[in-house]
Amino acid sequence: MLRLLALLYGLIGYVVFLGAFLYLIGFVGNRYTFSTVDSGLQIPAGEAFLVNLALLAGFAMQHSIMARRGFKKYWRRIVPAPVERTTYVMASSVTLAAIFRYWEPMPDLVWFTQNPAAVMALHVLFWAGWAMVVAASVQIGHAELFGLRQVWLYARGKPYTPPAFHAPGFYRYLRHPMMVGMVAGFWSTPEMSQGHLMLAGFLTLYVVAARKLEERDLRRDHGSVYESYMRRVAAYWPRRLRP
Repeated sequence: MLRLLALLYGLIGYVVFLGAFLYLIGFVGNRYTFSTVDSGLQIPAGEAFLVNLALLAGFAMQHSIMARRGFKKYWRRIVPAPVERTTYVMASSVTLAAIFRYWEPMPDLVWFTQNPAAVMALHVLFWAGWAMVVAASVQIGHAELFGLRQVWLYARGKPYTPPAFHAPGFYRYLRHPMMVGMVAGFWSTPEMSQGHLMLAGFLTLYVVAARKLEERDLRRDHGSVYESYMRRVAAYWPRRLRP
């Protein structure tokens, strides 16, 4: 019974994540969703800035602290290991939902373009960035990344074994293609408002900081294999066209 409940929890967690991820695309893109980065009633800019800063800081703290090895060591005393990743994914989705719900718009434009070619190029880059995020997650193990593999193995009574390090697809050219794709999605807009700039700037800085923490853990897990990979492959921009 517990195994089936864990599997159900993992599936629900994935559905919640999928909804949050799709909503994020609409939220940043200013279309398709009930709320967007620039929609809603406007309050004084100073108040809006403080509210939004608290929301972004909350997301960054949750996303980073829960991913660290030291936190997991104590967290697994409460949350069983098979559903630990699902719980992390659920918590990340909830903090994103808080941003969607309580974000205060700062709609004054910082820059914009009406050039048809530029607008089209930015829209293409926007969608290409999010497509890169999805493709890169599949290449390194989508089910593992979002907790599905863990609960599936547990439901079948099989022991969990961490996947070996590998660098397929985009990872032959970039160490962090998912981060690159997200940054492209955050910044690719023909109309950059103050609120959008705040969100894009904060999350870009967070990506840079989180990358260092993530790679510290990867070096501990994979040792010289990952260190050699770091020497060969750039973090965000390919050094060469062929691996």
